[in-house]
Amino acid sequence: MRAYLVTLQNAAAATGNGTAMLATGYSILAFQVSGTFVGTVTFEGTVDNTNWVAIQAMNSANGTVATTATAAGVYVAFVGGFSQARARVTWTSGTSVTVKGQALAGGGNWPLSALLTE
Repeated sequence: MRAYLVTLQNAAAATGNGTAMLATGYSILAFQVSGTFVGTVTFEGTVDNTNWVAIQAMNSANGTVATTATAAGVYVAFVGGFSQARARVTWTSGTSVTVKGQALAGGGNWPLSALLTE
């Protein structure tokens, strides 16, 4: 199984798009959000590398699915079909927020059905 890790937001303390990562050829992306912050991390993907849309990610701690995160944790998204993904930050206050993305080719041990909403 192929995998790679990218720092999408590095100790961000301001609103910004951060770094995008390649999603082509990958099916699952885990976002690790860390830091002490008040703000919102929006998980986004693009097909045409210009227009970005929010994508759903599942909180690995409790199974809830949303397009945003307001707390540290690991969030897992299905990115099959997207060319790139990113974690856009809307900053309010705090020290900083870091987001790392780990892309995986293939399903690994994660059931894709868990990422689908009812």
